[in-house]
Amino acid sequence: MMIFVGLGNSESKYLSTKHNVGFWVIDKFAESHDMGFKPGKGNYIFAKKGSEFLLVKPTTGMNNSGSIIREVLNFYKADIKDLVVVFDDVDLPLGEIRIKTDGGDGCHNGMKSIIQALSTDQITRLKIGIAASDYRRPSEKYVLKPFNKKFHPLVEEVLVTANEAMLSILNKGANETMNNFNKQNIGVA
Repeated sequence: MMIFVGLGNSESKYLSTKHNVGFWVIDKFAESHDMGFKPGKGNYIFAKKGSEFLLVKPTTGMNNSGSIIREVLNFYKADIKDLVVVFDDVDLPLGEIRIKTDGGDGCHNGMKSIIQALSTDQITRLKIGIAASDYRRPSEKYVLKPFNKKFHPLVEEVLVTANEAMLSILNKGANETMNNFNKQNIGVA
């Protein structure tokens, strides 16, 4: 069973911020499969489709996301190779997604927490570019603001593409999905 974990902050003040794009991707995937979320046996909510896949949204806060991932993997008797982490990436332009099967945390505190908790960087990740033309440093401030309304149509396209990539990972695996989706450019903002 594949486990897709979307990263974000569950506090209401963060729900519409760029840093929650991982949650948005997971929400859209759940919606397209007519699934609802329910509380997990820990600090997360989840939606499950039989033995096909599990969608997880940690409620620990972005920077502590790793604390719950090990629990989820253990509870569902899943292997790290069955895990895909979905999160925002300020180093990618809005309109691009990137799939990787390993690597560092990219200065993303959610990924840093997960790599530390699992003691490996061999984790498949689906990174969603959020750097629009209005991107200004420091990144910590930029990611905690909503997208400008002019970017909303492109954000919706990115969510659809990310969901297509998730389906591809389910059906064809991460490596083939990388070859197909890492080349795409939806329309950079």
